[in-house]
Amino acid sequence: MVMIGTTLGHFLTVNFLYFALSFAWAVALLSVRNLVHVSWTDRKELVLLSVSHLGILGLSYLFHEFSPLLFFSTFISLLFLGMSSRFLSGYTWAGKYFFTSNFLLFLFGLLWSFWFILTIPVSPLTRGLMLVVAPLLLLTLPSSVVQFLEQFEVLCRKRWVRPRFSLPSEPRMNYPKISLHVPIYAEPPELVTETLNVLSRIDYPNFEVLVVDNNTKDVDLWKPVERHCRTLGERFKFFHVDPLAGAKAGALNFALTKTAPDAEIVGVIDADYQAQPDFLKALVGYFDDPKMGFVQTPHDYRAWENNAYLRMCYFEYKIFFHTTMVSINERDAALTVGTMCLIRKSALEQAGGWAEWCVTEDSELAIRIHAIGYSSVYLTQSFGKGLIPETFAGYKKQRYRWTAGPVQEFKHHFNLLMLWPWRTPSLLTVAQRIHHFNHGLDRFIVGLGLLLTPLGLAVIGSMVFHHEVVHVPFELWLGATVLLVSSIFLHWMLYKVTLGASLKNTVGALLASKALSHVISIASFKTILRTQTPWHRTNKFTVASTFGRALSAAKVELLLGVAILALVVVAFMQLPLPGLLLMFLIGMSYRGLAYLAAPLLALMAEMNIKKLATAVDNSSRTSGVVFAE
Repeated sequence: MVMIGTTLGHFLTVNFLYFALSFAWAVALLSVRNLVHVSWTDRKELVLLSVSHLGILGLSYLFHEFSPLLFFSTFISLLFLGMSSRFLSGYTWAGKYFFTSNFLLFLFGLLWSFWFILTIPVSPLTRGLMLVVAPLLLLTLPSSVVQFLEQFEVLCRKRWVRPRFSLPSEPRMNYPKISLHVPIYAEPPELVTETLNVLSRIDYPNFEVLVVDNNTKDVDLWKPVERHCRTLGERFKFFHVDPLAGAKAGALNFALTKTAPDAEIVGVIDADYQAQPDFLKALVGYFDDPKMGFVQTPHDYRAWENNAYLRMCYFEYKIFFHTTMVSINERDAALTVGTMCLIRKSALEQAGGWAEWCVTEDSELAIRIHAIGYSSVYLTQSFGKGLIPETFAGYKKQRYRWTAGPVQEFKHHFNLLMLWPWRTPSLLTVAQRIHHFNHGLDRFIVGLGLLLTPLGLAVIGSMVFHHEVVHVPFELWLGATVLLVSSIFLHWMLYKVTLGASLKNTVGALLASKALSHVISIASFKTILRTQTPWHRTNKFTVASTFGRALSAAKVELLLGVAILALVVVAFMQLPLPGLLLMFLIGMSYRGLAYLAAPLLALMAEMNIKKLATAVDNSSRTSGVVFAE
């Protein structure tokens, strides 16, 4: 039995070491492929791959005693690489190698970790706490594979099949009528009227605009918008409805009942979005295909360039629309994202309208439209720009909704999206089911992952209490280092290649992402437990700077971050040779610092609001002096 355990451990160790080195080399090859501007051919890439395998064998021999298992590892690597050609057609060889080596590293790393936990000399309590996370890790494997594909596919393809760009705006014999719906609730009148002014200048001969104000109590907010609609002509119609249930989805369903009977296409424009004049002409051609259900363009934003906080948010927003959305579009699984989209009216009605039970009624609609057999297109071109929330509290509130909604979708459409034979019948393809399912599963797992922090602290506490010093083998340090360094480098390359972002903007975006990690976890966890989630609007009114609001918006993250870092210091001082404990402490330190990104962003937001207010005030005083003279 001992011999079997030793042999198994040796097998897993050799493979874990080999695939850690393979993935590190795959990241290097992918970097060369994307950053070195030369004429790449399949032959050049295959030569590099062949040389790389010889190099990996050599490094494995240096780091570990020579073993015939290294040839087995090479065989497995080449076998998976060959098999990937069937599923990853259109990819570069560097891209295929990148995905296969990542999968094999994750697989053998997971198996090696279980073996390591079962064999290290620790107390039953410590071992049990470590193994509690096993079901969660197994659950994350398929989701992690899909998410990894969606995020990094843009770096790995040499050929895209489905459309990603607008059609030429050529004269048409027929311009189908388009009904643009603008839902508003307690919005600044001047913001909405400017949005409507921009819509009035759209270059398209056959459209209408329906403005639906739902439940705004203050007459001074909606009456000016109503008056302004009358000045814009008969194309613009205003409706104030109070009461109206269903939040934004309720307003959009109401607008659907008031849409012109001859309208064939419905568009959704948020109250703060300013659309380009060619928006409709650039997209309408796709609806010549009777199976086209919707066309979506990316979120985009204005007035962020000279604001450090808004710039961080901007690049954090943008990466999703230039990576994941591009990837899922390639398998006809694009999402509607609430604004700057066109939807075939008959498809919307056939699907049952907007879901008033879901706080992301936009992405939920995409599931039902695809389920009845319609196709979709996501375009990478921006055709309109909105506003980023000024405060961190607003930023968090928006992300709470964007997290809770997919979890609601996952729970509601679970049987529709599953791959088993007794699923709810639909016309969804396998790829569409996988991507729509993972859109919710990924957020669902984040909620369960909230338990990892207290579990990690419990493991640390148990090790300190039992005075457990566990030697960390070289393979574990190597695997952890490869994953950490590769992750940092890959994200830098992703932002550089897809967005052209500088290092400063990349770091800012990653900080903004970390600052949202707690609210994302809380939103997911609460939605897992709840049957309903309230819909909270994003405030678009200009606010005054107050550092009390910054502290309030991030007080939980501040307390958690400080507490975790304090516990890390105390735990580190308890054992003279922490060993494995040191790795856990490093992980917990990273978690604590991630929490502290939230108060940092909250303070930056308030400082920028104060800076802007000071600039406006100084400008007003200067104008006043000139006027007095």
